[in-house]
Amino acid sequence: MLRHHILLAFRSFMKSKHIFAINLFGLTVGLTTVILILLWVKDEMSINRYHTQVDQIYQVMTNHDNSTGIVTVPYTPALMAEAMNVELSQVEKATAHSSFIDGVTFEQGDTKMTGGGFFVDQEYFQIFDVDFVAGNPQKALTDINAVTLSETLATKLFGSPQLALGKSLKWQAFEFMNEVEVTAVYKDFGKLDLDKPDFLLAFPYFKQMLGEGAHWDNYNSTTTVLLKEGTDINGFNAQISDFITTKEVESNVSVFVQPFGDTYLYGTYEDGKVAGGRISYVKIFSVIAIFILVIACINFMNLTTARSMSRLKEIGVKKSMGASRAGLFGQFISESLVLTLFALVLAVLLSFVLQPFFNQVTSKSLTLSFQPDVLIILFSVWLITGLLAGIYPAIYLSKFKPVEVMKTTIKGSFGELLARKGLVVFQFSISLLLIIGITVLSKQMSYIQNQNLGYNQAQLLELNASGITPNQLEAYLEETKKVAGVSNASSLSHPLVGLSSSTIGLTWEGKNEEEQVKFENISINMGLIETMGFDMVAGRAFSPEFGEEESKIILNEAAVQTIGFQDPVGQIVNLWGDDMEVIGVVKDFHFESLKEKVKPAFLKYDPSFAQKVMVRIESNDQQASIAGVSDIYEKFTGQPLNYSFMDEDYQSLYASEQRVSKLAKYFGVMAIFLSCLGLFGLAAFTAEKRKKEIGVRKVMGASLMSVLTLVSKDFIELILVSILIAIPIAWYFANNWLESYAYQTDLSWWIFAGSGVLLIVISLITVGYQAFKAASANPVESLKSE
Repeated sequence: MLRHHILLAFRSFMKSKHIFAINLFGLTVGLTTVILILLWVKDEMSINRYHTQVDQIYQVMTNHDNSTGIVTVPYTPALMAEAMNVELSQVEKATAHSSFIDGVTFEQGDTKMTGGGFFVDQEYFQIFDVDFVAGNPQKALTDINAVTLSETLATKLFGSPQLALGKSLKWQAFEFMNEVEVTAVYKDFGKLDLDKPDFLLAFPYFKQMLGEGAHWDNYNSTTTVLLKEGTDINGFNAQISDFITTKEVESNVSVFVQPFGDTYLYGTYEDGKVAGGRISYVKIFSVIAIFILVIACINFMNLTTARSMSRLKEIGVKKSMGASRAGLFGQFISESLVLTLFALVLAVLLSFVLQPFFNQVTSKSLTLSFQPDVLIILFSVWLITGLLAGIYPAIYLSKFKPVEVMKTTIKGSFGELLARKGLVVFQFSISLLLIIGITVLSKQMSYIQNQNLGYNQAQLLELNASGITPNQLEAYLEETKKVAGVSNASSLSHPLVGLSSSTIGLTWEGKNEEEQVKFENISINMGLIETMGFDMVAGRAFSPEFGEEESKIILNEAAVQTIGFQDPVGQIVNLWGDDMEVIGVVKDFHFESLKEKVKPAFLKYDPSFAQKVMVRIESNDQQASIAGVSDIYEKFTGQPLNYSFMDEDYQSLYASEQRVSKLAKYFGVMAIFLSCLGLFGLAAFTAEKRKKEIGVRKVMGASLMSVLTLVSKDFIELILVSILIAIPIAWYFANNWLESYAYQTDLSWWIFAGSGVLLIVISLITVGYQAFKAASANPVESLKSE
């Protein structure tokens, strides 16, 4: 029977090649889109989740109850892991690591190389899955003067991982330096790791570097715990909530843990609780995949039912010869499953072809592999799609009575017509939602890119200062300033984009002692304000003309407003026990994404802790100037220059949104295209049903335009209904999304009106072909059977 159904399916396809081709093309496009989305979703859901003990690994988070609200961060005191390991019975192991160093310079003979990594303790390797290619992982970081290297860094420094073992290596960061022994080499962290360290140094040395700064009110590390199986997480969180306040009575910080596997997808917090994050993109694209799959299936339904009139006699003959409804149902379902199988095979092949382009758009390394879980997913997609696409046509075609069929007196019921039109309304409502969503997303990204950040991003280079020793910094800056095309150069303590160094140690006369206010802390060098192009709204910048500047401070406008100074210049504030004179106020500048309001911040003069160098270029020959800057950098550090432009760094804050925007555009186009195929199918169905009516009207003198209007008006009504349904839904979701940004574009009326007009134009073009074809047909052909 199955063989018979498959044979009939092939004969049916060959009988109506154009309908078969359209159905196959539509399902192939839909399934290709779904496969690519599922690849992306699967990768997102896998990041940080591959570790053997991931179900027991938890990230320690801290809630800081400040005057501006609760701020949730993954940073903890350096003493946290050791204390939790000792004091909490539910903790099997706890590990601490610090990633505050943006770049460490390693020196091996004449070779110098900069890398990024962490200070971690030995327990790190017992909690996380780290693959070692050389050395003993059980003793890798038991010595305070030990280092483990990635396979790539070890090969670059020593030639191979095996040659690196036991070798001495010097490292330097800021004024800190040490000589360490390479005790192990691990395999490079993979695409499923959010962090990819080039090296891992011993955490005890980090605490030694902190000195007196290793206390319970200094949040400079992250802590991860491996909890014992069966631990009640809610009870554990209640138990550790005041873990820090028991150590630091004046602290306003509470503690909780979050599953480590969730930290990538659930990274947004409101009022101290998880409020989403990248999981929202996973949900959005999962829904888009479902919609596209449904739209592709609707197309099959519409085109199959549009063709049904040509199969009525076939159905009637089969029923007259004794064919059962169940047998016909099986035949039509088989046709759908066979067609879907063809489409799936083509979709898999097309996915392989599109993989490089898709990886470029998503900045991932996705691979479609035929592992058991992938095969199960593909089989499920095939079966669901085949059944979903074929079940309505199978029911519709198998229900006809043979007498009615042979007389060709079949008329569609009101319910059938309503269902068919409802499917089109659904398709185009989704299409309009996507058009509006893409427009709003693009408008917000454009707004961000053109927003005044409070400084001039253009031709501003950012360099790592880790290879420059503190005693060489001033000489390096002076030589850099002499490069042709360089107008200024200076240094600062932290990367300006995504700045996350804060303190509650700033106080002033009249401050409420019970209220804790967090200020962003930026240590800068002379000339940094001028190099960045910050605007001074009051007072002056740091300058050597005024002698010692270590006891001076500059506030931003948000800090002045928070403190409440009416005339800030000349006021005295206290920072960590030392009185500081306010010498100026800088106009607010953005150092976080526009999702955040500008936070209170202060700038203090301290060139000794320089992590970044900023170089302003004003030259028509930018490459020549960069080459000159590179030569000076290599002269001082012995390493090639790695640099970035500040405008690129700023855009990196929105990298995920920009990638999502691109993906949404491509998937939106696919959804609209598939919806047009569905409309094409319904137009073909209507033209087929009304062929004789159109013929009569033409014989009676109806014009081409009147026939075009007759065929098209019903579809325009459907599109108008789609617009009425989609616009309020689109406004609601767009408005909610924009509220996640502190600085946002407006929802202009033209977004909704223009999207609706675009949808109508697309629909008219789609329907117009079938309408013109029906209106242009010779009426004799449609009436001769009468």
